[in-house]
Amino acid sequence: MKSIFIWFKKLIAPSYCTQCQKFLNDNQFLCSSCILEIVPVVTRTLHITKTHAVPVYAIGLYQDPLRSLVLAKQRRDPIASVFLGHLLWEKTDLKHVSFDIIVPVPLHWTRYAWRWFNQADIIAQQIGKASGKPVVHLLQRVKKTDYQAKLSADKRILNVKDAFILSPEAQFYKSKTILLVDDVATTGATLDVCFKTLLGLRPSGLIGAVGARPTLFR
Repeated sequence: MKSIFIWFKKLIAPSYCTQCQKFLNDNQFLCSSCILEIVPVVTRTLHITKTHAVPVYAIGLYQDPLRSLVLAKQRRDPIASVFLGHLLWEKTDLKHVSFDIIVPVPLHWTRYAWRWFNQADIIAQQIGKASGKPVVHLLQRVKKTDYQAKLSADKRILNVKDAFILSPEAQFYKSKTILLVDDVATTGATLDVCFKTLLGLRPSGLIGAVGARPTLFR
């Protein structure tokens, strides 16, 4: 029965590549040719304090085809984020890194109410399934910020200043190695303020992972 349902679903709503529109045989978002167009990037270090430097893993450059997957959130398409999580685990060295818990960058409740999902959380859940590590919501977004993409680098820092606090359950996760996950990093401002907030837990280690980023950031 399940196989018949899958066949019928593909018949009336076949999968297609979000980049080249080529029809696909399975539930993917990029064809094999477009996946090869992803420009990989080396892991970069984000210096959040004079004594804390955090490695940030990314699938590749923030340009198509990764850009089309990231921006699918604007169409309220959560499945693209599932694929980003899969690529982040399979196409980076993240699977060789040791961490205890996974923390997604949260959305403000107003943006979540409009979108009905948090792309960072979906990516984190996919990494959780692959790694066997729990996804824990240690951060709360208490400030409604403007879209970072619309702002200059300096204004992005001010935009996210004091935007996050630790959640009430965070006290139970002190001294852990934390993997912080987001869909994209441009200047690294959001990651920076989130990492600084997580320092309140005195973590044994901090790691970052994003779907895409520019060649350089911060």
